[in-house]
Amino acid sequence: MNGSSKPAPSRSVVRAMIWATVPVLLLVQLLASAGVEVSSFWSQIRQLDARIARVAESRAELIAEPLWKMRYDRVTGVLNEIMHDETIAAAAVYDDTGVVVARVVARPEVQALTEVSRPINYSNGNMAVQAGRIAIAYSYATLYMDAGSRLGLLLVVGLLATLATVIAMRISANIFIGKPLAAMMSAIQRSKQDSRAYPADVKSSNEFGQLAIAFNAMQHTTSGALDRLGHMASHDPLTGLPNRRTLSERLATLSRDAGSQDALIAFCFIDLDDFKGINDTFGHDAGDKFLVHISERLRGTVEAEDWVARLGGDEFVVIRPEVSNEAVAQAFARQLLEAISEPIMLHDKQVVPRASIGLAVRRAGDPELSHLPALADIALYHAKSKAPGTVAVLDEALQHDYRRRRDLELAIPTGFSEGQFEVWYQSQVDLVTQDIISLEALIRWRHPEHGVIGPGEFLPLIERSGNNARLTRYVLTDACRALQQLAEAGRPHIRIAINLPPSELADHSLAACLRETCERFDVAPSLLELEITEGSLINNMASASDTLRRLRRLGATIALDDFGTGYSSLAHLRRFPLDKVKIDKAFIREIPESAEDKAIVGVIASLAGTLGLTLVAEGIERAEQAQAMREMGVRLGQGFLYHKPQPLDAVLRQLAEIGGGEDRGLVDSPSIAPEFAA
Repeated sequence: MNGSSKPAPSRSVVRAMIWATVPVLLLVQLLASAGVEVSSFWSQIRQLDARIARVAESRAELIAEPLWKMRYDRVTGVLNEIMHDETIAAAAVYDDTGVVVARVVARPEVQALTEVSRPINYSNGNMAVQAGRIAIAYSYATLYMDAGSRLGLLLVVGLLATLATVIAMRISANIFIGKPLAAMMSAIQRSKQDSRAYPADVKSSNEFGQLAIAFNAMQHTTSGALDRLGHMASHDPLTGLPNRRTLSERLATLSRDAGSQDALIAFCFIDLDDFKGINDTFGHDAGDKFLVHISERLRGTVEAEDWVARLGGDEFVVIRPEVSNEAVAQAFARQLLEAISEPIMLHDKQVVPRASIGLAVRRAGDPELSHLPALADIALYHAKSKAPGTVAVLDEALQHDYRRRRDLELAIPTGFSEGQFEVWYQSQVDLVTQDIISLEALIRWRHPEHGVIGPGEFLPLIERSGNNARLTRYVLTDACRALQQLAEAGRPHIRIAINLPPSELADHSLAACLRETCERFDVAPSLLELEITEGSLINNMASASDTLRRLRRLGATIALDDFGTGYSSLAHLRRFPLDKVKIDKAFIREIPESAEDKAIVGVIASLAGTLGLTLVAEGIERAEQAQAMREMGVRLGQGFLYHKPQPLDAVLRQLAEIGGGEDRGLVDSPSIAPEFAA
């Protein structure tokens, strides 16, 4: 629909009533009058017929003797006597043979005539004969003329009566209906314009007066409720702060009321860190109390001209309408952080709140002022992901990163549909024999504009967009195809490792999908190794354990990746069906120089041996590191010393160059893109 349609012009109730009533009234009057007149006309017709019949009978008696004695002049004289009647047009007397003996014509021009005839009987003593007959012709013209005149008069009288009735109806309806309705409509329109209650001024005591009294009482009763509803619509019910709905209105007001278009406005987007943990630990009631405390602290920290709002959940906004420069705005944001960080008592426990703030500063006349929430959110995202508990200030670099991140996020569906995601492989070797034991599948994105993008940049976007499962199936399919090609190349015993995101451990259909994919490519599930992280296990203990056991029953190997960077231990994780543990490269980087790292790796190797787990050292880049791992009992290694991530075609070519008899590390293999190495 194209915008709001123009309202139809209002029509007066009184006018509508008159237009509906008058035609009916006029028609009824005309029909009634016409009915009366028609009845009267037919009565006059019958009376005329009867009168002429009596005249004919009486004249027949008078002319009986003259007719019998052939005194035709007297017969004519009798006929002339009745010609004074204006309804009689002619009269004739016929003898007993049917011959006209006398005729009188008074009005020969009359066309439509009615005739009445009577016999003429003569009697004399014992003699009685029919001497002839008399015929009188008469007309209804006079009656028609009289009836037409009376109908015309009735029409005029009816119209005048209707007009008088209309005027009376108009006056009375306007007094008793129109004015009360107009008063109430005016009150309603004024109430709609400024959301205030206006009483209807109606003085009559009839039904409309009673309706106006009830309407005014309703207005009075609901005005307070409307105020409360308006406040609820624009304010957060928990904290009483303005809500997201009023944010755009506030920004428009700030731009309009600013003393100068160059005045700087500071917009602080606040997000509480680990608020979910507060709810999970103390309950949602305590979480609500926590939010109320935070809102009160923000209110107590700001000045009267500042504006504080809660956008929902654990997100707050504080706007300072005028700051002298960006440094002052940063100091204000840090002041807010300090106020938030004061301890709070929840269930007799002291809790120290933490928050991150995204700060955006714009001039009052800046066209981007209405986009301040989105701009500050960019800075907040940076603070949450890079340095929680700090203030991040929006700058060009952050905006560039946001635009790039947003472009990549929108391009994910296209990346899948056009096959832009590529699976590269990095070898895992036996540190003693240098044989290639397995390959790890590592995802890369060959974007048509941004080139090859590493997983650290786009995997969080994949997770946010809900495409984790799709990516896992994508990599699984490529890995099974790679196993098929390895077998064809004479390397059927090389395994392939796939990284599983945490969300996949809660997906009970993963095992069925793995089995179906392996069957489709005719490869054994035992040639697949599934790598998981400590965090994904701890956060999904029940579902993770069930999923891993299903995968294990298919024959797949389960490896714990990046061990040491989480918060669990091998002793804690022995309940899970694990086969391998991969020591994070952070512990390998300073070996053999760092005695502390060597001690940590030694303890991990001892515990792994006790639990029957195979150890893999990640990030081996120097021969001394490989030697140290061998000395500490770590059998398998992975890193640039042996192989850098490459597409499968490059890996197959180098395996062919090594030869089919012995697997050796690909020490001299050039890196396609070393900056994206896992």
